[in-house]
Amino acid sequence: MDQLTRNPDQPRRYFDSALLDELAASIKDKGVLQPILVRPLPKSVKGKIGRSKKPAYQIIAGERRWQAAIQAGLTTIPVFVREITDREALEIGVVENVHRADLNPMEEALAYKSLLTQFKRTQEDVAGAVGKSRPYIANMLRLLTLPSAVQSYLAEGKISTGHARAIIAAPDPEALANAIVDKDLSVRDAESWVRRLKQSDNAPALEKAIKEQKSADIRHVEKQIEDVLGLKVDLRHKGRGGELRLKYKSNDQLEGLIAKLVKG
Repeated sequence: MDQLTRNPDQPRRYFDSALLDELAASIKDKGVLQPILVRPLPKSVKGKIGRSKKPAYQIIAGERRWQAAIQAGLTTIPVFVREITDREALEIGVVENVHRADLNPMEEALAYKSLLTQFKRTQEDVAGAVGKSRPYIANMLRLLTLPSAVQSYLAEGKISTGHARAIIAAPDPEALANAIVDKDLSVRDAESWVRRLKQSDNAPALEKAIKEQKSADIRHVEKQIEDVLGLKVDLRHKGRGGELRLKYKSNDQLEGLIAKLVKG
């Protein structure tokens, strides 16, 4: 295991911890059934690794199995060794993860961008390499023009690529994304909002309405929490769950909040 290292250009950035635990349990019981793909560590990478015992191979496909095997306590893992260029390594990583639907939309878009910029590929080249159409690649790349908050929603699965495509040309995509999350809007609902924004004579007023669009029940709960904590509260409810954001303006407010929470 200590002869292996991850590929920093691996398109997949996020690994679900619960699924990783499940895989580790399976590997502990049955072992690693499918070898991972590795390549001899490139010379350009060897000097950047500061371990006393440097690895000899870089993982190209199968990092999740490697992580789970370590978690399961294994000291060895079956591998296929291939001589692979940097470009081929990225393409293989993208193809493997895209076809297994393991990448979130932002990971996928960033991977396509890497193929275009790092290796001077055209959109047609990338489409052919991953088995997608050129318009599909172009639409995925457009996601990178969204505000960072909207990109985070996409990466976290709070909105879909359908939602993102619907709001990408809107005057304020972030406001619409917040409304989608707060109200659990469908893609069709989002498309309707965008049409209204484009057709409205008073677009700023409509944008403001979207930003403020919360049910009376949600606003009532926010007010109750604000009265107890003395802080501005942003409650975002979706389905059976959601998130609660507390806004403080100073260290004193933060310390006061911590004191209240500790006291219960």
